[in-house]
Amino acid sequence: MHRTAIAAMGVAVVAACIGTPNAAADNRVCSTTSCSFTTASHTINCEMDFERSDGVPDQTYCQSTTPPQSVTMSLIGEMKTCTGESCLGNAGQGTPILPNGDHAEVGPFSCNVEPNAVTCMANARVGFTIDNSAITTFG
Repeated sequence: MHRTAIAAMGVAVVAACIGTPNAAADNRVCSTTSCSFTTASHTINCEMDFERSDGVPDQTYCQSTTPPQSVTMSLIGEMKTCTGESCLGNAGQGTPILPNGDHAEVGPFSCNVEPNAVTCMANARVGFTIDNSAITTFG
């Protein structure tokens, strides 16, 4: 009888975990302080940092390889854009793919992956879209 009760409790715990939605910090590409990802096409890479450590600014950075361009957005929505090869860095080895239609969040930053584009926002009010033709800011 004791074994039956333990088995029943195990099934209940597994069932409860399966039905629980993942929090943004549980996203497989994010921690509670940073998130790096690439699109399925490997043409856009992004990194979001929030309260990561001393010296690492709170910001979102994305770049596209064709055309070579990048954009950096601060916590308050200030943006810096850059065009040309000198604007690009290398994505970290093993950077995970965030599939089309998926999103990632770290602190007040969020990014949505769309076919051939990524749209990111700060505090749900200002942001940018980067695609294989341009960077468009809004807010």
